[in-house]
Amino acid sequence: MEPKTRFTHQTFSDADLMQSSSLNWSYEAIYKLLPHAFEGTNSVIMLPHGQLSYGIRSGGILYNITSPKNTVSAAVIQHCEGKACFGKTKLNQGSIVFFDDKKPYNLVTSGDFSAAIFSFSKKHYSTLGALLLQHQFETIHDTGNRFNLQLSTILERFKNNPDAIDEQELETYEKNLVATLTSLLDTQTPLLPKLTKGEKIALEIRDRIYHRISKKVTITSLAEEFGVSEQTLQNAFKSLFGFTPNRFIRHLKLNHVRKQLIAADPAQDTIVKIANRWGFTHMGHFSSYYTELFGENPSVTLKRKSEAT
Repeated sequence: MEPKTRFTHQTFSDADLMQSSSLNWSYEAIYKLLPHAFEGTNSVIMLPHGQLSYGIRSGGILYNITSPKNTVSAAVIQHCEGKACFGKTKLNQGSIVFFDDKKPYNLVTSGDFSAAIFSFSKKHYSTLGALLLQHQFETIHDTGNRFNLQLSTILERFKNNPDAIDEQELETYEKNLVATLTSLLDTQTPLLPKLTKGEKIALEIRDRIYHRISKKVTITSLAEEFGVSEQTLQNAFKSLFGFTPNRFIRHLKLNHVRKQLIAADPAQDTIVKIANRWGFTHMGHFSSYYTELFGENPSVTLKRKSEAT
């Protein structure tokens, strides 16, 4: 591997740049939940048998993410302001969570969030890989900040002079990371964070409405369907995702409105018609919500489409 390809670092300010700068990772069904959601940086270091990925996000994102092919990953949460939920696992600063590449997993963040991820070849490190696969989505604590410190030191080394790093040094980094993970696992039992009944229901609701949301979905209808109080859902959503269920659902719908405005035929479609389609009947409130989230009035979005055609 040529030295110039070993390290990439990119700042992004939209979803497309976030995707393109995340080498070998893929995102799908991306939703913007806060105005500055798609701002941050991605750094990637290619190792002999895997890669290191460092992601800083401003928060307020919901998406499905798939890790590099044929790898097992260990992610340490470096910073978590607000809430973060990965699959069915609540993430906390200092936690290490394990997962593989078999399918996309859902990630929701409500505030500034950063993680460093060691993704290594299942084949080359088969013993550690098999062990981590027994504990997918379970977490251990980064005792003494050991794993995070190693990952942070490697990143600083690359930022300072990536061309000076040779293959032998990369091998050493990789082996030391494997040794640290093995040592941490020898002294801890990975566990799934405990969830309340309300949180388990909130996860079911998230999975149900993620791809199949409609204008008929309301917090009242969901509470009745699942046999819990609206207050229970309020508390559960805030605990897991950092948003009230009403705001969560509203912002998902606003994302769908935006997609349809971008794809609209200005001669056939109107803002009112599209907004109504997603359950927004008060145009004043709708316009305010839309502008706050996307930084422009819905008429500007539609007009851009009209000018493009």
